[in-house]
Amino acid sequence: MSSVDFKKVNAIAQNVNFVTRFENGLQNLLAVLDKTSVTKLPAGAAFTTYAISGELESGTVNPGALIPDSGITAGNGTVAEITYKKYRNLTPIEDIQKKGYEVAVGGSNKALYGAIQKNVRKSIIDGVDATGIATPTALAHGLQGALATAASEISKKFEDEIGTPVFFANTDDVFTYLGGATVQLQQAFGMSYIENFLGLGTVILDSNIDAGYVIGTAKENLEVIGPSIEEIPDMELYTDESGILAVHNGAAYSNGAVETVVYTGLCVKPDYLDRVFKVQMTSAEG
Repeated sequence: MSSVDFKKVNAIAQNVNFVTRFENGLQNLLAVLDKTSVTKLPAGAAFTTYAISGELESGTVNPGALIPDSGITAGNGTVAEITYKKYRNLTPIEDIQKKGYEVAVGGSNKALYGAIQKNVRKSIIDGVDATGIATPTALAHGLQGALATAASEISKKFEDEIGTPVFFANTDDVFTYLGGATVQLQQAFGMSYIENFLGLGTVILDSNIDAGYVIGTAKENLEVIGPSIEEIPDMELYTDESGILAVHNGAAYSNGAVETVVYTGLCVKPDYLDRVFKVQMTSAEG
């Protein structure tokens, strides 16, 4: 095998390692949210969220009288455009000479992935905790009270349809409440979660959630979405199975380095804003 082929093999191996980490994490995240796939947006498309308004009229109408309009509507919707996140990292040839390819390039790629995953987690939380949530912030005592309040609102909104509760809470708030109690923490895409917490539903722990707040909705109200990066023409990119993350490892001759370039746009958005509930605790402890 020639040296040129060997270099290509190294680059391909780094691409595969990077994408495999992403795919494994993504599948775990989808499982937690009871999803089977990612909603991919083709070029030129955008995701729209809605807020339902209007109340059902009583239905009691005198003979011959005008039947009143309930006025139930999804409104005009809010367009949530997907923005690409683009990252690049350079590993100088001097670093490769000193430490070896696997340590210098492989190690930096592993760290790069961890940092990108952290940013993606933040975009997920930002999507759930969107500015302009239609439901007014409620007040409840402690973590347990806040979760119960959110669970009650979810139950009422999904009274006549399937609604599997999922909650998002600040990591410190949850551990403060638990104290020394032993719980079974699980991991998905770098986030910790507890299944059937207090018998209410899945609770996802993340430091990006504002301390002192709980956000709740139904899993059925959330969509995991991303741009279809695999459709980008004229670029040598290695993509994951879903086509929403792309990576390229190769030479950066003008820098005298090996570069890793990553594109992604994964996020989570609610279908209906008025089915997301944010509850403030009157105290951080239960």
